[in-house]
Amino acid sequence: MKPCALLALWLWAGAAAAEVGAARPLALVEGEGVFAQSAPEPGLTPGRRGLRKGNVHMELWASDIQLANLAVKVGGGPVYLTLLAGIEPGSRNEARFSFGLGVGGHVVMSHRFWLDLDVTGGAVQPVQKPLEGDGGNVLGQARVMLGVQVLPRLAVFVGPTYNLWFVWGQPDFASVTRMSVSQSQPKADQRLQHWPGLQLGLHF
Repeated sequence: MKPCALLALWLWAGAAAAEVGAARPLALVEGEGVFAQSAPEPGLTPGRRGLRKGNVHMELWASDIQLANLAVKVGGGPVYLTLLAGIEPGSRNEARFSFGLGVGGHVVMSHRFWLDLDVTGGAVQPVQKPLEGDGGNVLGQARVMLGVQVLPRLAVFVGPTYNLWFVWGQPDFASVTRMSVSQSQPKADQRLQHWPGLQLGLHF
């Protein structure tokens, strides 16, 4: 299966599962920096309702790891699941894609500002001959996303990440980030890289 088709299938499966299992949307009320989930109180004006109405959200962003990333976030309340994939164009030997999943929490800070915090795990693969070779890798991330709601269904977010990339066997890449990394070797055929990163994107 071609890499682009694999990414599309991964994200389509997540969105389809969310639509099938979705109950009625949960409404979030504004909280003071804490998780809040309940029905709107009597007399609460529509303009004071919280953010992220609905069960399924999409995100597009760029990061130090990959130029183009896409995620499906499932959950309209304070806890969500996320399916994510991305691609980094480049030369024939350097082009790569990734896929992963994670869990996180949503904090309503004010009517326009919110904070998402999550942890994800996945893998990075070369575009040429993916899922082949004599080794493997796992990419773990802790992410913080500060969002600014610019329209009812559109927000801009930015935030730092902390990344761990564990590789064993024959690696496909020397590194998967544009940032400087700290590296150790637990064993002769293993590498562990970690570094702080950055991401910027759109939330729908």
